[in-house]
Amino acid sequence: MAYNLTNSIRHLEAIAIVLVLFSSCSLYDRKKSVLITDRDFVENYREFSPDSSMVLINYNLDLGGLGYDQAVTAILKASDTTKDLMPFSLPNMLIDTKWIDNKTIAAKINIIPSLRAGNKLKINDTEINDVRIKVSAFDYIEPNYHLQIEHKETSPDGKYELVAYRYLKDNSNLNFIHISVIPKNGKIPRYGNYFIADKTSDYILDGTWAEDNTLIFYSNAQYLDFIQYYFVDSREKIKCKIVENNQKYKDKYRWINDRRF
Repeated sequence: MAYNLTNSIRHLEAIAIVLVLFSSCSLYDRKKSVLITDRDFVENYREFSPDSSMVLINYNLDLGGLGYDQAVTAILKASDTTKDLMPFSLPNMLIDTKWIDNKTIAAKINIIPSLRAGNKLKINDTEINDVRIKVSAFDYIEPNYHLQIEHKETSPDGKYELVAYRYLKDNSNLNFIHISVIPKNGKIPRYGNYFIADKTSDYILDGTWAEDNTLIFYSNAQYLDFIQYYFVDSREKIKCKIVENNQKYKDKYRWINDRRF
């Protein structure tokens, strides 16, 4: 069944639901305070400063049937863990935190959302609870990763190539998919110029060209409505259709070329 965003009332309703879910996953919109004694508080880990005077507490809020919201890290004095964590919590976009010394931590900011939106990312150090946060970029492509092409196909008119690829160290640690549309025999960009997934799923699980030079992408019911959030805003103006195929892609969450199995 072809998925048409413009004409399908059913999927517009589903998208509205997804938007509500996305907004509900924002810690700062959801609650006025967060205490470790709250019933929906879930602590992932805590890490003390070298002198044990401060502590990083990484946590989620349990959304019930919706799962968990995005993990957040709070910076607290070791004696203040019973206080409201909200004023001492880092912005959601800061991840991979660790102590450098008793008054400094390192944190990384995910650059992928800015790449999709075409925004210039501003990376600035900040301070919370008298602790300096040194911020650097994090893009999930490590120096020892190599590029793995999952699919490459020339358009029927011979002008473009569809390329789906990922970066990985080995087959046991698959990174997420990048999808680019490039001129025939053109250079593959480091990041997808049409679509960039995330570590949860590739969302698009297969793809090809139609005879009219339209892109056809395949997904399943679980990921179909999320695809719209991962397109690159400045992508090539080539039409695409998204097809739901639960029979073939029901249990998949990555676009995997079958030749590797």
